[in-house]
Amino acid sequence: MVHRRRLRRDCPARHRGVREQPRKPPGWFRFLAVSGCIFSAIREKMLDFSSLLLAIFLSTGGISAVLFAGWITSRRDGFLLTCALGALLVAVSVVCSAYYAKTPQVWLVTLAYTLLLTGLSTIYGTARQFRHDASPWRAVAIATGLALGITVPPHVLGLNGIGFFCGFAAAAGLLFLTSYEFWRARHEARGTLVALAASYFIIGLSFIPRAVMVALEGKAVMPGPPQNWAQTAGVALIIASVPALGALTLALNQKRLVRAHRQQALTDPLTGLPNRRALIERVAELSGTGALVLFDIDRFKAINDTRGHATGDAVIVMFARVLQRHAAPGEIAARLGGEEFVLAIPGGTADGLAVRAEAARREFAARVRAEHGLHCSASGGVAAGAMSEEGFSRLMGAADTALYQAKRQGRDRIVLAAAGTQEADDMPIA
Repeated sequence: MVHRRRLRRDCPARHRGVREQPRKPPGWFRFLAVSGCIFSAIREKMLDFSSLLLAIFLSTGGISAVLFAGWITSRRDGFLLTCALGALLVAVSVVCSAYYAKTPQVWLVTLAYTLLLTGLSTIYGTARQFRHDASPWRAVAIATGLALGITVPPHVLGLNGIGFFCGFAAAAGLLFLTSYEFWRARHEARGTLVALAASYFIIGLSFIPRAVMVALEGKAVMPGPPQNWAQTAGVALIIASVPALGALTLALNQKRLVRAHRQQALTDPLTGLPNRRALIERVAELSGTGALVLFDIDRFKAINDTRGHATGDAVIVMFARVLQRHAAPGEIAARLGGEEFVLAIPGGTADGLAVRAEAARREFAARVRAEHGLHCSASGGVAAGAMSEEGFSRLMGAADTALYQAKRQGRDRIVLAAAGTQEADDMPIA
């Protein structure tokens, strides 16, 4: 009896008349099976090709409207308007493609590809406009001419199979160029621009199998638009990608607006130089020692009173230009407010900066005399010390003391602060 129970326990379930539970297929297999069912339903039952094109039209047209509204709200960035125009052209081309799918005619497919490739060329121009901040229309015209030059003639001659192949190849090339331009500009907003470049690149890749399938079919003349898995998958990918492209483009514009507002907050509107806040922020990032000179235009109030504020503003701008000419890369020329300016040199010495400050002072006096007929001068105080957030206030105090000494000694001169103190050296540089 014991032996029989042990044998029954050790025997497989099928030998004991017990039904085994069927094994579940692996997760990846179930995923592929479900995906295949969904894809087949989309292709054969739920949505035909024209319905997919209608979905592209609605999404692309909606994105075009949103981008245009974004440009109307803030017209700082023209690339939004260019992108909206490109998306609109693509949307209209989809309508022509949908009509062509139902009633294949040469003029319909020619118009559809003309609008599509012109729209994609315009979107390529959007990327160039964003990167170079210049008019994109010359590049758009060249790209459109090349794309249409290889695509339209086969369709006009009735060789639509060749035309489809060339059109898919041209679309892929334009999308790859768009991806490249956004990739090259990625330093401006790395995450957003990398995602935008990747999206255009992936959409461009989707046109490659479509061209390959047309080539494998080997027909120079086809009864209508290609109907294969690559065509359906590419259209579905575009439907899924268009909202993401619109959102990323709007996010890019928002980042630029935020950066522009910050730049305005850190820039003196009259001279374009960094203001006091920008100066403090940049010095806070430094370490080590350095030197700075604090300038003040002499008797500036008298210029405003006798010659008017327009002349006073011109004098301010002239001094700013002179100061910029004497500032090397990595040095900070800033306007503190009114007629006060600063030139800060990380790692510089007081003696070396004093010589450069004297040259700037002399150049300013000569240019004002030549251009405005004014005898206008500037005084400056030079100090050296710790160039950091903690030591900057002491450095400014020392330079201010030296500037005060220059004013007391008769103006129109540069005075050095005594090393290690806030007392000014009475030896001006003449």
